[in-house]
Amino acid sequence: MSLIPNAFLFESQQSIRKLPKKPARRSSVKPLHKKHALETLQPLDGATPFATISLAWHDEGLQISCSVVGKTEPVACSADKLSTSDGLQLWIDTRNTPGVHRANRFCHQMIVLPTGGGKTQSDPVVQQVEIARCREKSPLAEDDQFWVNSELRKDGYDLSIWIPASALNGYDPEESPVCGFFYAVRDAELGLQTLSISDEFPFAADPSLWQSIELVD
Repeated sequence: MSLIPNAFLFESQQSIRKLPKKPARRSSVKPLHKKHALETLQPLDGATPFATISLAWHDEGLQISCSVVGKTEPVACSADKLSTSDGLQLWIDTRNTPGVHRANRFCHQMIVLPTGGGKTQSDPVVQQVEIARCREKSPLAEDDQFWVNSELRKDGYDLSIWIPASALNGYDPEESPVCGFFYAVRDAELGLQTLSISDEFPFAADPSLWQSIELVD
């Protein structure tokens, strides 16, 4: 049996469709159509996906949806424990700098939780955080710059987020249509799902381990 995961051997580039129009308000950020769904490489190593991640772009930002199914237990989320809560973690490199092992000013990390925020800890949570071991820091956006909606179900949840261009340093679809991208869905019950490799690799801090997305019309 190979000691190197099959997903590690692939460098994929997925085409991302453009939204006809951006969300007009927070309440209009809804789950994306299945045509925007991303492929995960984890089945190459025998993993069964429990989440569908969808991604679309607009000149003024990115929209991402996460749908988790198969749960039998309530989600475990807390705004005070972002990195270990059930939810979606995103990494975006607006200039796609492959081969660079430490994040630069064009690299961003966001953590999105379906619940755990607000006075009653029932609101969705989104926060942009600093990437570990970064060589250059990107500006951190205020939480209210993001629009996020979630719907909890008995077997999981649907989570959608709008990330404005103002929160993505260097975002320029015309001049830089290829971006670096990675995601991780963490769930205390179902485990970890990523775009490709598992957390035996330091994808959270190493942009060279991310995949590529191409923003197409």
